[in-house]
Amino acid sequence: MAIIFKYKLQKRADGVEAKLPHIPIEIKGNGPGWIQTMALVDSGADVSVIPRDLAELIGLDLSGKETIANGIGGQVKTLKTKMSIKIQNSHENYKFRDVPVEVIMQETKAPMILGRNGFFDKFIIIFDHQGEKIKFQRKIKSI
Repeated sequence: MAIIFKYKLQKRADGVEAKLPHIPIEIKGNGPGWIQTMALVDSGADVSVIPRDLAELIGLDLSGKETIANGIGGQVKTLKTKMSIKIQNSHENYKFRDVPVEVIMQETKAPMILGRNGFFDKFIIIFDHQGEKIKFQRKIKSI
């Protein structure tokens, strides 16, 4: 079985609207429950990233050492941690613990990004850009 999401119309940082592979997910840190949010599935991102305000909301551990990460937007201060991720639809439900994520420590308008390390390796992912949809087939057993 697989989960399929349609691309969502989003306004990019440059103000241009585009249909992108933003998917609804639930995330959990050390807080009591799951939080629903949207995340951009980005095959060009080595790691998943989350803005600090969202990381604080789900109770991620932010006590580690900050590092510098390089991306298309330049350099940003980040902190490496882990969180749980859930993606689902009416007939499938995938949950994964200890997914590595880097928290962007400075204020940003960047969305949460699901990158390759620790996320893509759990699925066979098909980007159907012309059909404006993304398909996830489970590769590794979820929790």
